[in-house]
Amino acid sequence: LPTQRERERPRRAACPSTGHVSRPDGVPDQCREAYDRAHRAMSSATCLVFDTETNGFNGSVLNIGWILADADGAQLAEYERLWRLPAKERFDRRASRESHKLTEARLASEGTNAKPGIAEFMALVAAVEAAGVQIVAHNVSFDVRLLNKTACLQGLSPSLRSASMLCTMHSVTRHCGLRTKRDKRLKAPKNNELFTFLFGREPTV
Repeated sequence: LPTQRERERPRRAACPSTGHVSRPDGVPDQCREAYDRAHRAMSSATCLVFDTETNGFNGSVLNIGWILADADGAQLAEYERLWRLPAKERFDRRASRESHKLTEARLASEGTNAKPGIAEFMALVAAVEAAGVQIVAHNVSFDVRLLNKTACLQGLSPSLRSASMLCTMHSVTRHCGLRTKRDKRLKAPKNNELFTFLFGREPTV
């Protein structure tokens, strides 16, 4: 994964809460407000949990969602948004059927330009890391790889690093004890399998 820390971004306004973390200009109001709440709440935060839906295993990120929480699990800020595909990238219908169930029609009607959204997310991650807040995701190396790819396709520098983040898929593999059907080897749990292991029931969403 890329480890480059320099960022080639448009002109930035200073972050209102930290001062040293730059933020992108030209961000839609709803997106800006959600990220403003997160930056203001940074001093109370313990973890940032995020997830993505992607256009197959090697395509752009279609959907991102995150929650910033305190030590008691209370939600401090949240955000979720669909992103449109780059003009030359084809929609992966197989991934739609087998995974995220998103459609081209929904992306066209509800999706937004990915560039300001991913620039804000990268700025939030930088602020979170500077504040010593833990970043958490399931199969984090996959999410980070395709977020960085999406950033590159939008003309931004790929600044995210999975090494500094907690992966709930790999960190709980032995604890869950799930085995493959064929050769009974330990297997990393899917998101829904981990939920069932922890809470004793199937997820409803």
